[in-house]
Amino acid sequence: MIYDCHCHLDFYSDEKIAKVIENANKNKVGAIIVNSVNLKSLKRIFELSEKYPLIKISAGLYPEHNLNLKKYQEFEKFVKQHKKQIIAIGEIGLDSTEKLDMKIQEQIFRKQLDLAKELGLPVLIHSRKQEAEVIEILNSYPKLIKIMHCFHGKLKLLDNVDKNTYFSIPTNVVRSEHFQKMLLILSKDRFLTETDTPYLSPYKDIRNNESSFIVESIKIISKLWKLPKKQTEKHLEETFKYIFSIK
Repeated sequence: MIYDCHCHLDFYSDEKIAKVIENANKNKVGAIIVNSVNLKSLKRIFELSEKYPLIKISAGLYPEHNLNLKKYQEFEKFVKQHKKQIIAIGEIGLDSTEKLDMKIQEQIFRKQLDLAKELGLPVLIHSRKQEAEVIEILNSYPKLIKIMHCFHGKLKLLDNVDKNTYFSIPTNVVRSEHFQKMLLILSKDRFLTETDTPYLSPYKDIRNNESSFIVESIKIISKLWKLPKKQTEKHLEETFKYIFSIK
């Protein structure tokens, strides 16, 4: 089985989602974790998860320009009311390219990390142009399981992460030297696969990504690790199930 630990399937139309799920089933996708970016997004993901059991819910507030403490409070209340259906907190983090004030970003980021700690859930982390700062914050939560999504920071920063920090590799690993190097620097049990759907397609002629395309990630990862594809899949599956407590 293959697994998509980070995507935004809710960005697609109902018709497109149905096709993505159909392709996922054909390609033996074991689970698709859809990450919210705000409360509206989260509620949409809940609707999708009721329709498609393959979809799992990750609840998070992305640092978009209009995020504020009131919105966080509404989000936290909703999450605690529906915590049994949520398997992770994400997508959360810091982003210096967004218009939201960095002090507010960090405050709400820390609040979501505290929420994850309280609920005993792993976190899926966004860190664009703030990788060093994010790692410093995450290291103050040593027992929390952290997944760095689509990490583009300097490779030397990998020396600074704690043992409970993992990295999800997107499907554009097929042409990304950065992600390929990461796969050789850290131990094999520190990685997961993701798509970041609808972004980062592995195919030059197909713009919109989807979970079934992780088959292309498996090809390049197995080559780099010098393992058979089935063994690579199994290794990644075991890490996924450990992190997200899925049997």
